[in-house]
Amino acid sequence: MHLAFNKKTEPALSENPKADLEYSKGVEGKGLSLENSEDKIIISGADPSWFSNQKDFSISVWVKASGVSADTTIILSNTDFRKKPMGIYGERRTSKGISLYYCNGAWGWNVGNGMLHYNYEPINEDQPIADKLWHQLVVTFNSKEQEVRLYYDGINKAVLSIGDLKNNTFKSDFPLWIGANKDVSPGYKSFNGTIDELKIWDKTISPEIIKKEIELYTKKKLTEPELKSDILTVVNWNIWHGGTHYTMEKDDFNGIERTIELIQKSEADIVLMQETYGAGSRISSGLGFYYYEASSAIGAVWGANISVMSRFPIEEAYMIEEPSNYGKNYAFNNGGAKIRLSEELSVIVFSNWYSGSKSEDLDSALKAWEDLIINADEVPLIFGGDYNSISHLDDGVGESGHSKLMTGAGFTDVYRSLYPNLETHPGYSFHNTERRIDYIYVKGNKLEPSTLIPIVPGFKGKGELTPGYPSDHLGLVARFRVR
Repeated sequence: MHLAFNKKTEPALSENPKADLEYSKGVEGKGLSLENSEDKIIISGADPSWFSNQKDFSISVWVKASGVSADTTIILSNTDFRKKPMGIYGERRTSKGISLYYCNGAWGWNVGNGMLHYNYEPINEDQPIADKLWHQLVVTFNSKEQEVRLYYDGINKAVLSIGDLKNNTFKSDFPLWIGANKDVSPGYKSFNGTIDELKIWDKTISPEIIKKEIELYTKKKLTEPELKSDILTVVNWNIWHGGTHYTMEKDDFNGIERTIELIQKSEADIVLMQETYGAGSRISSGLGFYYYEASSAIGAVWGANISVMSRFPIEEAYMIEEPSNYGKNYAFNNGGAKIRLSEELSVIVFSNWYSGSKSEDLDSALKAWEDLIINADEVPLIFGGDYNSISHLDDGVGESGHSKLMTGAGFTDVYRSLYPNLETHPGYSFHNTERRIDYIYVKGNKLEPSTLIPIVPGFKGKGELTPGYPSDHLGLVARFRVR
């Protein structure tokens, strides 16, 4: 389906009697202005069954906001857009359906199944749509992979694994409409701007199709960043409940903003994050990075535990259904991404969080990714995370078995390989102990460990938190020479 909005009447539009369609200059020809729209404009040709967990689909639209506004307004939706209370998790947009919207100068995406949801909200400084320019927004869904990909101006900025929504479909009973539906979402207005070239497919369109359209309309060749040096910098960090423990009012600094600041100072190329919990799109967008969010039952409520952020494009995502200490669900413990550093070299990275009491969860993940591990000399592997356990390289025992599983699979413990003296380099990483429980492991001959340093100097242990530091875990900054 393609709505070009070049005619006063589009056969696929069913105008609400209250609506008064207005047209203005579009990205090509005319566009549909929603600034004065009083109610929804139903896309009559878009059947509700198109948008569900069982079917592939893609949506592409060009948008231009009239100006920056603090209001959250609706571009496209088929759901009750209002937030619902979720106890300790606050309020979330969990109603069945999908929505594309405007928020504080940028855009947002949400999908819910009545109980759980996934959300992505970049910031105005990174992905604006209120800068008086036209911008292309694309959403694709792959039902086999249970994966949403979100594109801004032809660039795949975010990959969201949403497998935990599959047990209760996100198919809405409503049709897809343009703008706000006051009967379903009272209190919300239509997008304060103009849309054009709305296209809907019953398949997952390729990046090539998206790239071709952006280049056609902008007359510019699309390029993405590549690693230009022979040093790759990787940060691993458990940020402690999404950076929520520190606020300006209480602590004179904001936990999320300080997290972004410290990652920027580290000159990170890739970030492996644990306890991301709702802060992922804000942090990755604040860094100007690409984003991958791994699915989990907890993640679909509060935001993913496991995420990956990258200066360079994400090619593939890796996720398995696995047991965890929260019961059987998707990747609460392990999730990864293949990142294209250049035309010649990619790297596969995994972010991990494991309970310190058992090793079987990690064992199942290593078995699942056995082919990747075997081929690490072709595409190098980095595993980073909070393992909640002491390494056998530190105490000679490693009772949980995590470290023995990693080294047994051929991985190198980066920190201990560089600093083998336990007395001069104990390397503690958690505020309650002077032992290491956070690690970065590497496998593959194309990456050689160079240094591993703390993200801040003077991190305090034994129950004392470092003033001005936003987490109870020490961030690790590893640099690798690219061979």
